[in-house]
Amino acid sequence: MDVLQYNLDEIERWLLMLFRISAMFMAFPFFGLMAFPNQIKVALAVMVTVILFPLHPEVEMMYIPGVIAFFGYVLKEILVGIAAAMVGQFLFYGVQFAGFIVGRQVGFGIINTVDPLIDIQMPIISQIWNMLAIMLFIIIGGHHFLLMAIDECFLRIPVGGGTFSPFMVEGFARLSADIFIIGVKLCAPVFVAVLVTEFALGILARTVPQMNVWLVGFPLKIGIGVFTMGLSLPYFVYVFGKLYAGWQGDLIDFIRTMTG
Repeated sequence: MDVLQYNLDEIERWLLMLFRISAMFMAFPFFGLMAFPNQIKVALAVMVTVILFPLHPEVEMMYIPGVIAFFGYVLKEILVGIAAAMVGQFLFYGVQFAGFIVGRQVGFGIINTVDPLIDIQMPIISQIWNMLAIMLFIIIGGHHFLLMAIDECFLRIPVGGGTFSPFMVEGFARLSADIFIIGVKLCAPVFVAVLVTEFALGILARTVPQMNVWLVGFPLKIGIGVFTMGLSLPYFVYVFGKLYAGWQGDLIDFIRTMTG
């Protein structure tokens, strides 16, 4: 009977780990892209669960009486995984926000297309920068860090544990507010260049009222914006690397706030 009880506990622990890892893979950056088939995401989740399950034997789940109670634990594990994965997405939300700002300033704000990577509509500049950020993320080994973050999540938050404390809510709100800061940092060169162009056009409109500033300014802003985007690519790479380094610590710190 004790052996049967032990096997039931182990099965429950394995399933709960699988649900948390699956939720993280569905919402994590890179792994959560629509370009990844769901079958591959499920296969990765199962594979990672098989690898991590024997690495955390110190976590012993008590027997969960009843199906309803078990599904309560399942819901808790899913919420823990989604919360951690959402914080992981904030870096890319900031990149998309930067593209939105640039698109509005340059004049591409009304040009929205469906991004095949995430299957939602966004400005074309946001799509370009989001794809660039994903490539940089892979180059610097961000997908490897996400796998390590999953292991860290189980080290800090045992299976069946995790608390949604005021510290966790405060940390989530603070990190979500950083999306605006990330966007402003990334789009600063283009934003300033277009702002200076608009200022110069305003002076030109006052000094030469016969000129149709709207007719001249619209293509001029597009040209200067695109030209500045090309020149500022090294800046984008440098700032993204700095933001990525800080984002790693933020993700681990957020996971610690959910420690039960």
